[in-house]
Amino acid sequence: LAAQSVGGMLYAYRPHDGERARFDEGYRAHLEWHRAAADTLPWYGWDIVAGRRMGEFVDGTFGVAFAALDRRVDPAGDAAHAARSFARHARATGQWAVRLRPELGTAAPLEARTPGGELVQVVKYTLPVGHQARFEAVLRRVRDGAERARLLPYTVYETVAGGSDAELTVFVWRSGMAAFDDDARDPTSAIRRALPAELGAALRAESELWRLRQDLTLLPRRETAASR
Repeated sequence: LAAQSVGGMLYAYRPHDGERARFDEGYRAHLEWHRAAADTLPWYGWDIVAGRRMGEFVDGTFGVAFAALDRRVDPAGDAAHAARSFARHARATGQWAVRLRPELGTAAPLEARTPGGELVQVVKYTLPVGHQARFEAVLRRVRDGAERARLLPYTVYETVAGGSDAELTVFVWRSGMAAFDDDARDPTSAIRRALPAELGAALRAESELWRLRQDLTLLPRRETAASR
């Protein structure tokens, strides 16, 4: 993965009041459309269970060359089926593209199609563009000490479209809430401790907790993926 640019595309939805069950049913049917269409892209689904966007649903495809997004299976048919299956039960709230930064993190479970636990803490760091290089240097220092500190596995993505200023997002893979008991192993705590004061004052950090929806996730066999 480190030898090539590997990315992903994410989408967010807020189900209409009283229509979450219909949204889930429609989205599940839409994944079946992807399966029947022999779509080779992986599709993960999460509920946001804590944070400003609590109650929203996020889906995304990861671990593909960006060119694979230009070769998606039947885009018109995909959009038409989405419109009649789940999209009418929700309001779209976001769409953005990310690039995996493997040199800044310790794990890439989504790219391996082996989701890293039921819960993932998602921390988005937003900072002025002129500060990105300094922040990446902090992330490299934390990465260099991750094994010694026995940090929880984490992945770093850079927003390449759909964001503002410069955005780097850290996905911390947690087996459950008990993982929060050991702050010394929390990568986001390590990042906070490593930040120079002036850099810390320049960035904004927003944390969410996402719960994987196995029933709203589709992971085709890797060896059939045309994007590889």
